[in-house]
Amino acid sequence: MDNQTAPINITIEKNYDSEFCGSIPLHLVNLIQPHGVLLVLDKKELRILQTSENVSDYLAMPADELLKKSLADLLPESQFKEVLDKVDAQGGHDKIPFMLNIITEGQEKPFSALILPQDDYLLMELERSAPSPEESFVRLYQHIKYITSILKQAGTQQEIALRAAEELKAFTGFDRVLVYQFDPQWNGIVIGQAKEDDMDDYMGLRFPASDVPKQARDLYFKNPYRLIPTRNYTPVRLIPIVNPLTQRFTDLSDSNLRSVARVHLEYLGNLKITASMSLPIIIENNLWGLISCHHKTAKHPGYEMRSAMELLSGILSAQLEVKQREDNMARRVRLRSIHVKLVEQLYTTPHFADGVLEGEASIKELLSLTGAAVMYEGNLWVSGATPSDQEIKELSSWLRRNKSSGLFASDTLPHDYPHSKSYKDIASGIIALPINADQGEFILGFRPEVTQTVEWGGNPDNAIQMEADGKSYHPRNSFATYKNVVKNTSMPWLQEEIEAAESLRNAVIEKIIKERH
Repeated sequence: MDNQTAPINITIEKNYDSEFCGSIPLHLVNLIQPHGVLLVLDKKELRILQTSENVSDYLAMPADELLKKSLADLLPESQFKEVLDKVDAQGGHDKIPFMLNIITEGQEKPFSALILPQDDYLLMELERSAPSPEESFVRLYQHIKYITSILKQAGTQQEIALRAAEELKAFTGFDRVLVYQFDPQWNGIVIGQAKEDDMDDYMGLRFPASDVPKQARDLYFKNPYRLIPTRNYTPVRLIPIVNPLTQRFTDLSDSNLRSVARVHLEYLGNLKITASMSLPIIIENNLWGLISCHHKTAKHPGYEMRSAMELLSGILSAQLEVKQREDNMARRVRLRSIHVKLVEQLYTTPHFADGVLEGEASIKELLSLTGAAVMYEGNLWVSGATPSDQEIKELSSWLRRNKSSGLFASDTLPHDYPHSKSYKDIASGIIALPINADQGEFILGFRPEVTQTVEWGGNPDNAIQMEADGKSYHPRNSFATYKNVVKNTSMPWLQEEIEAAESLRNAVIEKIIKERH
């Protein structure tokens, strides 16, 4: 069939989800970015156990002096009591935000603070608080309400993503905003983009899973955003190096200040950006995608702006989920209508095979097939474009030996069953509904090969470039469009189609049982 752009849920044969990248312990780096201060506190008295080495830049006292103090020594009494009360009342691991006045050099200086409760201790992040008029509550609230109304008007997930990128770029001032959806193998495809004219165009491009490896994806469930105000920073260590309570490196999974792997900073440089901020899109408790914000120069959104962006990422997630549910429901309603007609035919035709394959409704219409076959009690019925009788019998034998545990669907049959390559133009996709799998009895549906073009942001085979030592590596330095034609694949099977096939199988088996008894 004609070449077409690959859909998000196409099966890509090669796995780009690098185990090497995914095994690096990002949460145990013992380093932070210098745009804030990190304190490690004991839970009872809020004594300072560890601090980031840059504390003197913020609080005008050396780290070794701070380590002798309690948080009570740094705060007005009323604020210290507020911190204690909220930590005690919270009782879990949810983050607790504060606006605090830190006493330093005899003066009170405003800081935004975030307490991150852990099992054995508390993490506390401090950043200087200097809200601008553009980040006032009323102004941010008005923008959020406006953007929410814009997203609600969008008709499709694609339109939601495009509008979100445009509105977030205008709202935040980032030079480029991408909305990025993960495919089933964790490669990401850009489905929404807004950018400055002189920046590279990534719309529609796919990026290999190694760009956002597993442990980085997992951390998005702990952090509402990932901010890098500038890639040109010097990491700041924690002192003492080892946490006095645990005798291990402090786990920085929850920390927004956590330092970034050197290879990721190199990656940002190759993208020709200096600052970045990314936020998760979470649907049904799964990481569906990311909002990725890029800036050509250093950029440090204030706490208020970051909080607004966090809220908007949740609103975007909710709107995408609503639209996804609407689309799924519409498909289910359509398939249910066809299913009802099919079941009527099953009970008004002499043999179930005729009811399934022919008539006003058929399995081909139900599952968007170009051909179908029934193997039952040594007989074979076919409809539409199918492999030869002998090829179907051999395929049924392979299914009996290898795929007999339940319904089987594949959009890459030539990969799963190499003998099918000779008829890939008819059956690159298969769905097998077992009637009596132990006897090789199946209802089979076929989809033809559709050669599909995947457009990558750079050659995915060069995503990781290892050095001679086998330990150090670098990201690819080119993001020029790289086209890869995927062959031996059909259009992918949708979850609603799998469910419809299972319902049809149950109806057929029920009819067979009733006829026998």
